[in-house]
Amino acid sequence: MILRWRVHLAKEQPQKLAVVLGAVAATGVLALGWYGSLLPAALMAFALFGALSDFLLPMNYTFTSTHVSASTAIGKRLMAWKDVRNVYADDQGVKLSPLARHSRLEAYRGVYVRFGDKRAEVLEAVKGLTEHVL
Repeated sequence: MILRWRVHLAKEQPQKLAVVLGAVAATGVLALGWYGSLLPAALMAFALFGALSDFLLPMNYTFTSTHVSASTAIGKRLMAWKDVRNVYADDQGVKLSPLARHSRLEAYRGVYVRFGDKRAEVLEAVKGLTEHVL
C-alpha cells in the first residue's frame, strides 16, 4: 500500500449537511403526500441518500502499486493504474480517467479522488503512479 486516507465532507461542512438532510427528508415527505404510501416515500428518500452518499458517508481512498480505490459503506470504485489515460486536477481533488480525450462521459467513468488534508501526498503519488500518462 502506498497511501490511505479518509475524507468525510458532511463532517467538514456541517452547514451543508443540514441542507442535504433537509432535502432528503423533504423528498420523503413530498413522495408520501404524492403517493400516499410509505414504500414509495422511503424508496425516493433512499435513492436521494444514495445519490448523495459521497457527501454523507466517509469516503476511504487507497492507492496501491496496482490500483486506486474509493469506497464508502455502500459502494466501491476501483481502477487499475494501467487503465488511467488522463489526469485532471482541481482545487478539491483529482479525476483519474480511462478516456484518452476529455468527453461528456467523463462524469461516469474513472475515479474522482478528493485530497482532504493530503493534497501534496496525493498529487505526488498520482504523479509517480501515472508516469505512463504524462
